[in-house]
Amino acid sequence: MAIKRSASPVSADTELNLTVNNGDFEALQSVVKKLGFKDEESVLRFALAVLTKSATRSLSIVDKDGNRVSLSPATDLLKPAETLVQS
Repeated sequence: MAIKRSASPVSADTELNLTVNNGDFEALQSVVKKLGFKDEESVLRFALAVLTKSATRSLSIVDKDGNRVSLSPATDLLKPAETLVQS
């Protein structure tokens, strides 16, 4: 799986170019198809909106079997606790 920052120079204050490929791209395309999103950009906008509204990093969802599941990011996706900025 891969989501990587593009090597092309951009202004870090106003833009972020990402390359999505391999398993992450397949997962993104699967979500578009399975959940009826217009395109991949729409999936990312929705996911960002959900996380922006969240008060914590943990979310609860209903899976395909109708079960409520709590989700949290893997620790390797997070900064060490001592570097977090409280807002």
